[in-house]
Amino acid sequence: MVFFIPKTSKMKKQVLALALLGLTSVTFAQKNEVKALEKAIKSEKFSETKSLITTAEAVIANADDKTKAKFYYLKAKAMLNGANYDGIIASLAEFDANSTSKYSVEISKLKTEYTSKLVNEAIADQGKGSQKLAAKKLYTAFKLSNDIEYLYYSASGYVTAKEYKTALPLYVELKDKGYTGVKTEFVAYSKETKADETFPSKAMRTIALKTGSHIKPTERKTASVLPNIVKNIAFMYIELGDTEAAISAIKDARVDSPADVSLILTEANLYLKLDKKDKFKELLEQAVQQDPTNANLHYNLGIISSQLGDNVAAAKYYQKSLELDGANIDANQNMAALILDEGTVVIDEMNSLGTSSADNRKYDVLEGKRNAIYKRAVPYFEKILSVDAKNVNAAQMLKKIYSVLGETAKFKEMKALLESL
Repeated sequence: MVFFIPKTSKMKKQVLALALLGLTSVTFAQKNEVKALEKAIKSEKFSETKSLITTAEAVIANADDKTKAKFYYLKAKAMLNGANYDGIIASLAEFDANSTSKYSVEISKLKTEYTSKLVNEAIADQGKGSQKLAAKKLYTAFKLSNDIEYLYYSASGYVTAKEYKTALPLYVELKDKGYTGVKTEFVAYSKETKADETFPSKAMRTIALKTGSHIKPTERKTASVLPNIVKNIAFMYIELGDTEAAISAIKDARVDSPADVSLILTEANLYLKLDKKDKFKELLEQAVQQDPTNANLHYNLGIISSQLGDNVAAAKYYQKSLELDGANIDANQNMAALILDEGTVVIDEMNSLGTSSADNRKYDVLEGKRNAIYKRAVPYFEKILSVDAKNVNAAQMLKKIYSVLGETAKFKEMKALLESL
């Protein structure tokens, strides 16, 4: 038979004493580890702090709020003196969750100092071509300062480094936050340079106006970078194989800005990349409606019309492009090429003729047509040479045409030009 022996009050006190002893030893260990970490930081022995943080973390969970606050303050301080950027961000989040006003001012100051340090290092890294490292530092600067511009530059850096998986969520965050990057520029006319100059602040411009070196103060807004953000989101979705998400991203942006030419062109270029040329042309036509004096839009419509087999429309768009910008070498080149294509059919027919009298008469008629076509192409090649006197292709084409047309003097001129290049 087993007998139950009740505990005496003396035994209860002994158990309680043992429990208190265990609790005291844990508390002592917590404070001891925190003190060791504090000592290492004061001595600037940051190489030792990693192991001390690990040791303290093993016992800090049940510490009192005061000890926890001090530990997370010390951990954040230690991290801010290193280069573990993920660790810095995580430690500051822990500090914010356990902080007291006693440490907040100092941590805030350290964050400001470290942000400045990171940005300067990132600029230097970019100069060395270390885009990924620069982007990482700029992202850390964003998390420390909450300055969204650093997030934008970080995302851009990751794209440059082709780290699309890392860049994509940053751009999505920028889009969701409605970031446009629009700034107010403070401008005044310089009497010395006789041109507008932009000042870094309104106060600096005011000083220039008071000294009399500048006049006519104005303010203007910079262009929004939102279309560029959306474009990059779509681009990265495509690179990562998610075409539907790319299309969706652009359509969402266009709901708010349906007439934004940059967004229209972003969507158009997406469909071009997908080889959907009809949709690309449709969107370019929308863009032209919004920006009818844009010579480049008309030029691109000429290209896509030609690719779709509509040379009549292509010629119309090239002509409009040249009306707006007659010095566009590519538009002149493509217009001349369209005209010369007309001569291909005529030349093929000429080559198919025999030697009969009837064929000879027909040949003479066709030769006249061919020559007329060549003459229509000449002004475009001559315009190219007036813009670029060393354009070999234009000189070669004119040499051939002048030879066919029997214009000996001009033929020799082109021959001499080509020999000099």
